[in-house]
Amino acid sequence: MKQTFYFSHLPAPPLALALALLCHAVVAEDSISLTDAVSRAIAQHPSLAVFDADTRLAEAKTISALMPPNPELETEAEDVLGTGELDGFQSAVYTVGISQLIETAGKRKLRGEVARAGETEQELQYETAKREVIAETGRRYIAVLAAQNEEANAEADYSIANEAFLAIQQQIEEGRGSAIQSGQALLGRNEAKFGREAASRRAALARQQLSAMWGKAKPDFSSVTGKLSAPAGSLPDVDTLVARSADHPAVAMAKAGVTAADIQLTLEERKKVPDLTVGVGFRNEAAIDDNAVVFRMSLPLPLFQQNEGGIAEAEAGIAKSEALVAEARMTIEMQIAEAHTRLLMARSQYELVAGEMLPAAAENYEAVSEGFKLGRISYLELLEARRTLNTVRRQRIETLSQYHSARIDLEAISGASL
Repeated sequence: MKQTFYFSHLPAPPLALALALLCHAVVAEDSISLTDAVSRAIAQHPSLAVFDADTRLAEAKTISALMPPNPELETEAEDVLGTGELDGFQSAVYTVGISQLIETAGKRKLRGEVARAGETEQELQYETAKREVIAETGRRYIAVLAAQNEEANAEADYSIANEAFLAIQQQIEEGRGSAIQSGQALLGRNEAKFGREAASRRAALARQQLSAMWGKAKPDFSSVTGKLSAPAGSLPDVDTLVARSADHPAVAMAKAGVTAADIQLTLEERKKVPDLTVGVGFRNEAAIDDNAVVFRMSLPLPLFQQNEGGIAEAEAGIAKSEALVAEARMTIEMQIAEAHTRLLMARSQYELVAGEMLPAAAENYEAVSEGFKLGRISYLELLEARRTLNTVRRQRIETLSQYHSARIDLEAISGASL
């Protein structure tokens, strides 16, 4: 039993498409469902594998940002290798100490927040990429379904052409046919055979392109399960779909960039506050063999430089991030509008093809075929009727494929069930 694809009931992305297209049928052992295909793509797609390393890199940056600066060990020898009483090391003064930079104004905490914002951006980038992988897998799955339908149609077309050829051969044996008709019928059968072989090659290519989504050059399946269902009756308008896409990971990622830029600006402003360095040491004067403890403190004086460049750079980063948010929203709105137009166009074309053209072509072929059997219609008229029927059947498959591909795009972009 075959399954039907409705491309609806879409939950929260990114696994929406896979869940929307769940299979409900017993399938052949070497067939795969859309759920299988999506699972394989998510687990093995090369572009998603890169994000594992990127995620670890972002986590490492957070760890580094939150670590305090290391203390410094200092050694010093004074009054050595001089002249007179300072000759050699007899009057040397040795100092050994340790110093520590103390960051002020919460700079280390702010660095950690910037790094964590970077982790969030990385996670959202992964979600965006995963959503696209799922959508592309769905598109290629639909292409395989369409190719399988093309194969079945080409096989039916060849069967019709072969029956016509055999019928003419029977007429010749009965003394009613002609060599010219036999040649025309043979040409028609070879034409259908060529179409059948071409459809088979296209199906093989579509399966190869689908298996490439999980890094396999050679498919380990012979077919996919499912059925290209008729288009839905009603669709949300563009404004509704745009409103539902407000939480798209691409927009969320751009917003996370704004958050990170805001924190970075705060950090750059805090850098105007000097950091304090304190130290403690042990001093020995060799000449009198006395020891003492040394305390040190240093503080930069912000007289000539107050991090104006860093602040200006952070402000520019905020402006850029805000522009990226606007760009992401505009891109999504354009993609929704474009996919919505393609969806409506494909649905309209399907209604014309399936509702008017296909019944007319089938009825015409039946009439011409009956007339040919009665000897009232020439084979060329029968051939033309068969070609027309085959063309309209292919147009039906093509419009269904275009409709479901556009629906996948629209659901993936908007995050809404259609």
